[in-house]
Amino acid sequence: MSVDRRHVLGLAGRGTLAGLGAAVLGGAGSRAFAAASSRTHFRALVIGSGFGGSVAALRLGRAGVDTLVVERGREWPVAPRRHVFGSMNGVTDTMFWFRRTTRWPALLPTPVRPAPGVMEVSEEEGLDIACGAGVGGGSLVYTGVTVAPPRRYFERLYPPGLRYEEFARTWFPRVRRALGATVMPADVLRSAPFTHSRLWDEHLTRAGARTFPLDSTFDWDVVRRELAHTAPLSATVGESDFGCGNGAKKSLTRSYLPAALATGHVQLRPLHEVRSIGRRRDGRFRVEVRRLGTGGAVLGTTEFTCDLLFMAAGTLNTNRLLVAARDRGDLADLPASVGTGFGDNGDQATARSQPFRFHGGSQGSPCASGAFFPTEFELPLLAENWVLPAYHALPALVTFSMTVDTDHRGTFRSDPRTGRVRLADWSADKSAAAARSATALSDRVIDANPGMLPVTVTTRPFTGHPLGGCVIGRTTDLEGRVHGVRGLYVLDGSLVPGNAGGANPSLTIAALAERAMAGIVAAAG
Repeated sequence: MSVDRRHVLGLAGRGTLAGLGAAVLGGAGSRAFAAASSRTHFRALVIGSGFGGSVAALRLGRAGVDTLVVERGREWPVAPRRHVFGSMNGVTDTMFWFRRTTRWPALLPTPVRPAPGVMEVSEEEGLDIACGAGVGGGSLVYTGVTVAPPRRYFERLYPPGLRYEEFARTWFPRVRRALGATVMPADVLRSAPFTHSRLWDEHLTRAGARTFPLDSTFDWDVVRRELAHTAPLSATVGESDFGCGNGAKKSLTRSYLPAALATGHVQLRPLHEVRSIGRRRDGRFRVEVRRLGTGGAVLGTTEFTCDLLFMAAGTLNTNRLLVAARDRGDLADLPASVGTGFGDNGDQATARSQPFRFHGGSQGSPCASGAFFPTEFELPLLAENWVLPAYHALPALVTFSMTVDTDHRGTFRSDPRTGRVRLADWSADKSAAAARSATALSDRVIDANPGMLPVTVTTRPFTGHPLGGCVIGRTTDLEGRVHGVRGLYVLDGSLVPGNAGGANPSLTIAALAERAMAGIVAAAG
């Protein structure tokens, strides 16, 4: 990048390191953070520290841009000698984002104290939406699968200017390398906790499918230490949905985020929940946050200002903030398309009873393999070997599937009675085709493996992959610049057109963000 472009993006000011930066770089960051905590203006501000936000932070930092990342959730330490997260078999107050009762597939409702936990579950009309909350965003709570969509569906969903060849050659490999994604090693797959993975492959092979290994961001050395009983058990006993506190999962706190902080131009402030955004008369963006304590107490509010605002709060919360800002007039120039094109990625989970040869112990959470069905069912479908820890008492195999659904979409709208932004134009019927496809696959597998029976996983449509609302090429240009609002960018799952094309969306979100940031930095905005 030329000197002139670096000057336009803004090199003034050297960021300080706090929290994660202190842990990674030796501990001095917390004192520097305290000294700089009164700062409220930054050249760039990134809302959220998930896949899009972490990519933005790193690329801004390396371009020398004075950047603040605000994250509503906690910064969770890696504590290999003790558990820091709850689980489905050991419910704690830190599992859910300000809920009084747990809500999760196959988990019985349990009273909990409202707290800034790692998972938000929003009960929308006809759909439960789950999203991560914490430094690292969704990488704390996903199952680590890092897979690209097949070309035919990518090209069906995205504008022609986003060329699949470019993603396959440059952006997907860049993200895989950064995250350290690899397939499950043979010795891990042969171990007892992954008996269910081997059986899953056998059952689908009998049903005529071809299974294949999937890249994962689990740390296989930590998994091996669990198998050797030299590390606390986490990944090998099915923990993933609410975090792996022993470091078994290579979250963004081990890749993009520490690299961003190491540039010296990026600050990170956890437990800073953005409540509203807008634009001041002087042209700067304003971002109002409430500061939270680790137990959930509100410690106060702060208004930050910035010249460049990067929305990466995740699909649910980016849409909440932008739709509210448009409808209140705080960002009145936002396009009418903001909030449209939402989809649930066709997420479905099915389960079936296992033969008695199942070893009877706990099941490991990393996903070993998948199978793709382009034409066999109502919708194309990627099936993955999955686990629900609450089923440990039952000999059950679980399949998580993502269907390619290009039709069913919803819209985020402000409720005129309450002012809250909710998902509208959505009903359980919009998940029905995906459910029928997943059930048809489960029935085929059961028919090919006598003695198996279906098991109910959830009775309400549910997605852990909310996508869309600020669709690329419609609400934004092909590099995430929001039409009509100079200096405003979207770099998270909101860009994805409601469906990832038969894939888990994390790789695509990060790849879109990498491509976007390359263009933004090169063009100085």
